[in-house]
Amino acid sequence: MKVWMPLVAALLALAPSLHAQEKLVVQGYSADQTRHAVEEIVQPANGRQIARWDRTVCSQFIGFPAGVEENFQTHLTERFAKYGVHLRANCRIPRLFILATVHEDDLISHILDRDPYLMQGLDTSPVFTDNIRLPSPRVKKALQESYPVRWFADVGIEDTYHMPMHVGPTLMAPAYVHEPLMTSFLGSQTVETIKYMAVTVDLSKMDGVSWPSLYEYVSMIALTNPALKDYDTTESILGSFVQKKQPQQGSFSMTNLDDAIVHQVYSLDPAEDGRSETQKITWDVTASLHH
Repeated sequence: MKVWMPLVAALLALAPSLHAQEKLVVQGYSADQTRHAVEEIVQPANGRQIARWDRTVCSQFIGFPAGVEENFQTHLTERFAKYGVHLRANCRIPRLFILATVHEDDLISHILDRDPYLMQGLDTSPVFTDNIRLPSPRVKKALQESYPVRWFADVGIEDTYHMPMHVGPTLMAPAYVHEPLMTSFLGSQTVETIKYMAVTVDLSKMDGVSWPSLYEYVSMIALTNPALKDYDTTESILGSFVQKKQPQQGSFSMTNLDDAIVHQVYSLDPAEDGRSETQKITWDVTASLHH
């Protein structure tokens, strides 16, 4: 929180300037397409869990025209509610920032200068030590590339009662005062959650792009926090709306495959290991689309 709050102030200050059978096909998706989409969108590292929002999410829009902002908020609220997450606006401390700008490179540079840790706080488990280090070169490189929409998030670990880990500063490194066991004979004792997220939209690249398509694209991003990259999964809006870093004209929405993936992500036990859950999501998505 100590690292994140100065960035909140900076963002607000920018407002004025801103394995099934291989040949099985289900509702138009083969088993290979389903598996590839799940693995590309839901990709926790070894030993990590699948992060998701765990409670009410407060949103803050910056730089959008008033009418667009209202429609955007309504659209995201309905999308989030579909998967059991309550989204609301006008909060004292927002958790989801969506920023519009015609100077996205400058905005990203300002964010990286102001908060090179990209919101990564100290209230995390030692298992997730990357959360208290500078972001990886891959993350920073992706943010500095010319994507029309860019995003980053603070993903933290909490115990199963959604209480953050307590840390105390020392001269050498953070000392973890309270750390529950990661696992026990009863299963995992921790969950990984999205705590904050920032999404930037480059309006200078949106000529001819429909607002509803953008709403749907950002909905998928905000719900799943996928990696920022070029997606080749055209069965997902992540790979159809933006291709080779260019937004596409036309009407785009979260596909049936997207919907099934997000539904399973928010239906499964958040305390389970991410890799095993990814496999289960693949099976359940295939079963739900086939049904």
